[in-house]
Amino acid sequence: MTLLRAAAQMGRMQLWTLVLVWCLNVLVLSLALAIFEIVVEKENGWASGTNPKRAGRKLFRGSFISEVCEKPYLTAYHLFVFLLVIPLILVGELLLVQAVGAGHAFFGNLSASPANYLTMQIGGVTFIPFLFLTSAWFCILVVEDLLWFLLNWYYPKSMEDLLSGRIWWHTRWLTLGSIKIPRFYLTISFVAILFLAASLSPLWLTPAMSLR
Repeated sequence: MTLLRAAAQMGRMQLWTLVLVWCLNVLVLSLALAIFEIVVEKENGWASGTNPKRAGRKLFRGSFISEVCEKPYLTAYHLFVFLLVIPLILVGELLLVQAVGAGHAFFGNLSASPANYLTMQIGGVTFIPFLFLTSAWFCILVVEDLLWFLLNWYYPKSMEDLLSGRIWWHTRWLTLGSIKIPRFYLTISFVAILFLAASLSPLWLTPAMSLR
């Protein structure tokens, strides 16, 4: 019983290590993308200063898709970056972890068992990679957007305008006291947390089952 409890405690410690890595990964990718967009867009957010026939091409204006995204329209640039580039980076990271796992004691390989094909084990942590990466993708949507305002040296009043609800490409706002924030920030953050928790659910179940 003592050994089982010790193993469960070690698993929880590794869980927080994995969550910390998740947070750092989201932050690094969001920071890199935010800085890139600031350099390219300057103060003209939502790719409004880019070529309207290429990166700035307006898509899904007034559609159900733009309503769900809480934007007036989507752009070719944003579809390319968030539906292709970021997913490819996240999947590439997963493949790198798997490759390193072949010869590194800390990492584990994808399970060979058909029943556990969609799970991965790192140390004492078992998680679901698809849900884990999806949660990171959702979180990047919010963190990158917020960093664009926080760090934009071309747009000194960016945070003031954001918290006043004067950003035209955010169409839904929540009022919290004297400030406004895009509703998108809260809803997408909530979805990201749900996916992250679901991706780690095998760990929550394993210790409890082992201690019975």
